[in-house]
Amino acid sequence: MREIGIVTKIEGDRVLVECKPSAACHSCKGELCAVKNRSIPVKNIHHLSVQVGDRVQIFVPPAQALTAGFQVFGVPLLLFVVFYLSVGYVFPNTSEGARIGLGVGGLVLGFLGMFLWGKRSAQFPVLEKRWEGPLLEDFIEKVQEN
Repeated sequence: MREIGIVTKIEGDRVLVECKPSAACHSCKGELCAVKNRSIPVKNIHHLSVQVGDRVQIFVPPAQALTAGFQVFGVPLLLFVVFYLSVGYVFPNTSEGARIGLGVGGLVLGFLGMFLWGKRSAQFPVLEKRWEGPLLEDFIEKVQEN
């Protein structure tokens, strides 16, 4: 997966890139994830000469994107099921509401755990190159002007 964004911060070999919503976001009628821009920490392993404000292309390996998706959504959902079923097994007379409540607690723990684990994870997208071409919003602005 490749994204185009603008460098907002540089700290050694780590670069913070702000990415606008993609073309798929603009075609979505709900636009829930297009509410704001995303800031993505990126590794500059090729030691490209970039400055704050430069447009860059970043690359996220597909396997890394799938793994991240499972971690963000799969692990919390799995913890919900584990907590819900284990409470029913250990305490058979527990009400359905209590089981759901503890299942939601497992869901929250899963999200919190994945958030904390992700902050210290060494897996970052890679800065590929400086982007010299136009961005999607350049085309959208032109269409809206006409």
